Amino acid sequence: MSESRLVLIEDDPFVRRHIATLIEAAPDMRLTGEAGSVSEGLGLLDTAPDLIVLDLGLSDGSGLEIIKAARQRDLPTRILILTVFGDETSVISALTAGADGYVLKDSAESELIGSIRHTLNGGSPISAPVAAYLLRHIRKDASLALTAGPELAEDAPGITPREIELLSLLAKGLSYKEAAGVLDISHHTVGTHVKAIYRKLAVNSRSEAVFEAVRSGLIRL
Repeated sequence: MSESRLVLIEDDPFVRRHIATLIEAAPDMRLTGEAGSVSEGLGLLDTAPDLIVLDLGLSDGSGLEIIKAARQRDLPTRILILTVFGDETSVISALTAGADGYVLKDSAESELIGSIRHTLNGGSPISAPVAAYLLRHIRKDASLALTAGPELAEDAPGITPREIELLSLLAKGLSYKEAAGVLDISHHTVGTHVKAIYRKLAVNSRSEAVFEAVRSGLIRL
């Protein structure tokens, strides 16, 4: 079994050690780096890990800086936010910057490990309270798109019918592998479609792509 390479960025040493212990106990994961600050975390981007488990509130700044830096470098690294900040501003800022999932620190240990695996497999785990904020935000900003119907898709920047179909599956929470099975295409092809969607919608994450697709009337939730 191949191991996924993880980096953990958390400023509280006790919390960091606890999470590190959970990761190290998982047979399919390997912790390759730890950091407690933005400056240290930025240095770990050079290792191009498979996943970064990231706190937003760090000793010398915000974890948003690390998300933005990773996306600017176009790294394939997945990013899972693990934080105490469950307010709407933090949620939307992190997901818009390019985070792939958002989990609160009071999650059960089994839920946390499950969220890490889900993120590694292309999913976007979101804690229930966070999902409520996100849903309210989408409803508020996309009310017109939700009622306008799919005909608005004609104005989309070159989005193909297959890409719209894939967006609908991703909006429902399917992983890349699950979406590939539904569409009867390879996981690699799904990745190619996702990159094209991100480019056409000028976004950096699944959550932002879904938001833009709903806002423009490409898909309905």
